[in-house]
Order: sequence, then structure tokens, then C-alpha cells
Amino acid sequence: MVEYSHFLYLAYIYISIIISGSSSLYILLIFYFYKKKEKTGSSNNRKDSLTIIIPVYNEDKNLFERSIKSVKKQETKFIVIGNGCYSPYKEITERNGGKFVYLQKNLGKKGALATGIRLIKSEYVMFLDSDTILPKRAVEKILRKFDDKTAGVGAEVRIIKEKNKFIYYPSEMLQRLRQLSFKAMSYFNRVMVINGQCAVYRTNVIRDFVLSNEFLNSKFLGKKMITGDDITITKYVNGLGYKTKIAQDVVVLTKSQSSFKNLVKQSIRWSRSGYINFINSFKDKSIFRNGPLYTFSMFYIYTLPFLVLVELILRGGLLARIIFERGILDGGTILMRSLFAVPRVLQSFSVIYNSLKIISIISAVIMIYLIVRTMKKDKIRILSYGSIMLLIMFLTAIYAIFSLNKHDNWLTR
Repeated sequence: MVEYSHFLYLAYIYISIIISGSSSLYILLIFYFYKKKEKTGSSNNRKDSLTIIIPVYNEDKNLFERSIKSVKKQETKFIVIGNGCYSPYKEITERNGGKFVYLQKNLGKKGALATGIRLIKSEYVMFLDSDTILPKRAVEKILRKFDDKTAGVGAEVRIIKEKNKFIYYPSEMLQRLRQLSFKAMSYFNRVMVINGQCAVYRTNVIRDFVLSNEFLNSKFLGKKMITGDDITITKYVNGLGYKTKIAQDVVVLTKSQSSFKNLVKQSIRWSRSGYINFINSFKDKSIFRNGPLYTFSMFYIYTLPFLVLVELILRGGLLARIIFERGILDGGTILMRSLFAVPRVLQSFSVIYNSLKIISIISAVIMIYLIVRTMKKDKIRILSYGSIMLLIMFLTAIYAIFSLNKHDNWLTR
């Protein structure tokens, strides 16, 4: 084993320690805050203090109507922005008591949100996707989360169960992972992103920003950004020092992508938006101003794919070197032994090193337990398909890192 304790092997060991150590800490923190009860609010904001803005662009008619009917039950004002589309959305909107605003030109989601916020005077505004269905009393419950220091509250998201299980299961798995992460950060009133499917803000806090050139025409690498509106607004609210939360007792339903290809494209789009936000947050140092859990989570989530890629490359280099020198059978045996041995440099820390391995295994089991706890049905299937989704997320994250210059493409429209 000493023969192979060279720079390549030590680099592999150190990267493995970083990955297993940070992953264990991340999962254990999620588990700790998962057991914590949500902080309850006592606000008595009236439902008429909120207006719902719904941008729509070529949405499925039946799903849009389900969404609008769920909005009608909230008994609050709502405006639908027809983003380059008119019928049947106007008829459905007005039939259910809403106001329809037609934009002859598709201004994108950011432009539609800006158009809507110009038209309202309410204290709060909800941005709702046209394929998202609200539960009963959603507005009432979300408004209770606001206090004087809170300016943004989002909802939990579930995927509408459809016949195409190969799309539904991994989509649901992705939402469960996001839910666990956001619940921990929400406990400290700082979340990375309030899901764009359903987000409520104090209107006077975000109005000027949503109407600003910084939001509408933001650029990265010289190209206009058309995605990441939810991340950008959340980052802005956090930057002002306001609280941002997730209302865990409000669960909205949203549609999954129509095909596996679009699911992959959605993952790429989200990854690109996340990495651009991570880079910008690092540049303006806002990543360090939202508390230690927020900072750690940001670094963990957006450096993990790169670290895993480096680990795989180093492992491949080790395997190639050993096989070249000892042959494929002997080399494979040596490699397997060496990967579970403690290098000489770390022998004085062998207890810590081996303990970390055990903790990482326990953490993985805990994560599976938490994911299962968030599900009601089809637990085994969601976990099985979800493992495929994790691989997809890794691959799309790597691709996103090396294709950030293509962020001006929405991909799934």
C-alpha cells in the first residue's frame, strides 16, 4: 500500500475526506432541523391585502383552469398576464372573477411579473405559475408567516401524479430533496430560493427591483438572463436583511415536465441559474451575510458536483496506474484494498478517518429515512427512480458548469 501512497493517491484521499465529511455534516444538520417544529406566526393579515399575479404562456387549457379555480377559492384578487397568448386564458380568467391583461409580445416571465406588479396596490403580492394549484386557505396560511421583519414566504411543492411514472417519480424525488434542505434554512429565516411556483412578497419591498433594469435586463457573460427570476428576487430580499421562509403547512401541486428530455433540460436550467447565483453571491460577498447554515449549504451544494468529478478522475488515474503496473486482476485487488486503508500520512488520525467513514454511511441511511418520511405513497418506486434522478442532477450540474454561457436559452419552452 505504501508503494501507491503518492501524490495522486493522497489527493484522492483528501478529496474523499472533504466529500464524506461535508456530506455527513449537511445531512446531520438537515436531520436536526427536520425534527424541529416550524416557528408559527401570529400575523392577522387580511386576504384582501394580497393580489395574485399569474403569467401564462401556452399553458395546457385544462391544467390552467384547475389552477384558476384553486385561485378563485382563495377569495382574493388575481390578475392573469397573457404573455403573447390570449384565448382561452382570457375567458377562463374572467369566468372565475379575475382580471386578464394581454401582452401582444411575449416579454418572458420577468416581463410578465413586472407588468403585473405595476397594476397592483396591495400590501402583498403572490407570484403563481399557471400550472400550479393552490390548496384551500393557502393565502390565509402564508400571510400568517409574515411579521415586520419578513418579506418573502414560499410554499412546499409537490408534483401532480400522472400516468408517466418515469417522469413523475424522479420529479417528486427532486422536490423532496429541495424540501428537506429548505426546511433547515427556513428555520433561520434565510432560504436560497423561494420556489417560483408560489412565492409571496411584500409589494413595497420588491416593486422597484422587479421593475428595474437590473432585474429585467440582468446579464451574465454578456448575455441577457431570462431564467432565475425566483433566485434573483430571493437574493435581493435576503440582501436587504429581511427574513425569507417556507410555509411548510402550505403544499401546492405543480405539473412535471412532459418528457424525460424536458426533465433533463429543466435540471440544466435550474443548475445554471443556481451556479450563476452562487458566483454572483460570492462576488458581492452576500453569501457570507445570511448566516453560517446558508453559507455552508451554498458551498456544499454548488461545489459537491465538482469535487465528485475530481474524485472520479483521481480514482480513474489510480486504477489506470495500478492496472498498467500490475495487470487488471492484481491491480483491481490492490486498488480495492488501498481505498479502504489509511495512508501513512493519516495514520495518526486513523480513528477520526475511519469514524468519518462510518458516519457517512449512517448519514446516507438517515437521508433515505428522511426522504421516505416526506412521502405518503410509492416510497420504493420514488426512491428507485430518484436514484436515477440523482445521477441526472450530477451530470446536468457538471454540464451546467461548463455551459454557463448558454444561460439565455429557456430550454423547456
